Amino acid sequence: MVQLSEIDEARSFLRQHGWLASTTTAFANTLLSHSTLRAVERGECVYEVGEQPDGLYGVFSGSFAIEIAPHERGPNLAHVIGPGFWFGNGELFDRRPRFASFIATRPSVCVHVSLDALTKLAADEPEIWRWIGLLTSQQLILALGVIDDASLRDPSTRVSALLLRLADARSPDVPREPQPEIDVTQEDLSLLTALSRATVAAHLYKLENAGLISRAYRRLKLLDPDALRKRVAQQWRDV
Repeated sequence: MVQLSEIDEARSFLRQHGWLASTTTAFANTLLSHSTLRAVERGECVYEVGEQPDGLYGVFSGSFAIEIAPHERGPNLAHVIGPGFWFGNGELFDRRPRFASFIATRPSVCVHVSLDALTKLAADEPEIWRWIGLLTSQQLILALGVIDDASLRDPSTRVSALLLRLADARSPDVPREPQPEIDVTQEDLSLLTALSRATVAAHLYKLENAGLISRAYRRLKLLDPDALRKRVAQQWRDV
């Protein structure tokens, strides 16, 4: 059996998961053929707010926190991403400075397609912008889901919905893994739900007692995403 190199493993994984799985095989192969591998340690930034765009990134392994500072606050955690997620596309259209920071929450590996490579590809194959537009559309749908979940009135439902979103398990269509882990603290969850830490802790305790999650230091695992989604749906109907 042929042993694949890490870059080949990363390319194979990203062809089948996330954004590239929704594109053509030809485009995915072309894009990934121009990719290089980048490993980052916990706490290391791939890039920070204000830096100049340097291309597109796809997560092969690990986890990254997205921090933003769009107004008077920040930087604040906005989301957590894992394998299959791509980022760096938002600034490709107008070449503005980066508007978010991406920070590894554990040792992680991503692929990088440089801005120079993307520019050359687009000159030869203008349809690349269609596929980058698709990625941007997928991220917009995610952002609208964030807004919708934030409007949930019941605190327990809001916490559960957030955990599912952070684990990329809000929808059952394309689960990342059966029992996804999230690198997140109670303080992070408090910020993202606009609830007190005590309220968040109480709801996490109930979810853990129900066998739906398990907690460790700065990390949380969803033990049964399907049951958690059903719980959210039932709580929403009962409101």
